[in-house]
Amino acid sequence: MPIPAQREVFPRTTAKKRIYQSLRQWIIDGTLEPGERLNDNELAQYFSVSRTPVREALQLLTEQKLVRVVPSSGTFVAPIDSRDLVHVYQLLVGLQSLALELALPRLAQADLERLAALNESFLCCVRAGTAEDASGADSQFHHALCALAGNPYLLDFSDQLELQARRNENRFFKEDSAFYDSYENHKRILAALAAGDLAGAQAELKENWDISLRRMGGGA
Repeated sequence: MPIPAQREVFPRTTAKKRIYQSLRQWIIDGTLEPGERLNDNELAQYFSVSRTPVREALQLLTEQKLVRVVPSSGTFVAPIDSRDLVHVYQLLVGLQSLALELALPRLAQADLERLAALNESFLCCVRAGTAEDASGADSQFHHALCALAGNPYLLDFSDQLELQARRNENRFFKEDSAFYDSYENHKRILAALAAGDLAGAQAELKENWDISLRRMGGGA
C-alpha cells in the first residue's frame, strides 16, 4: 500500500478525524490509486493507533463513496466511474444554482470582493502550482459562493460532491487551459451577480461545471 513513508502520530482524541483527513487527501490527490487495497492493520501501524479509529475513518470514507468495501475481499479505494461523475456534476449545478438564488438578495459588495480575491488566488495557483493546488483553490471559490446562501445543509452536500469532482480533476485535468477557462468563468459569474442577473449567473455556473463534463466526454 503506497502510503507516505514518514509516520504521523496524533493525539487519541483527534485520531479518527486526522486519519480520515489524511486518507481522504491521499485519495483525492491520487497518492492512493483507484482500486488500491486499504489494510487497516497497516494503517493502524502507520498512524500509531489501534484499528478502531482507522475503521471509523474508513467507514466515513465509504459513506462518501471514496472507499468501497467488497465482501470477503477487503476495503479498496473506490474506482473513478465517469457515469457516476456525470451525476455528481449534475447535482453540483443544481445545488450551486440554488445557492446563487438564495445568496443574491443578501449579497453585499464585500462578498463580491472576497469572491473576486479568491478567484485571483485561484489564478495564482494555476500559474505557480500543481493541478492539485489549482483544484483546491477552485473548490475554495465554490465553497465561499455556496456559504453565502446561508444554508448549512446545502453547503455540506455541495462540499461532499466537490470531493468527487476534485478527485476527477486531479487525475485527468492536468493541462492549465481547463483552469484558465474556470477562472474566466468565475469572473463572469461575479459580473452577473454584481448586475443582479440571477439567470446569467446560473448559466455561467452551469458552463463552469460543463467544462469538466466535456473534458471527460460526458458533456451535455
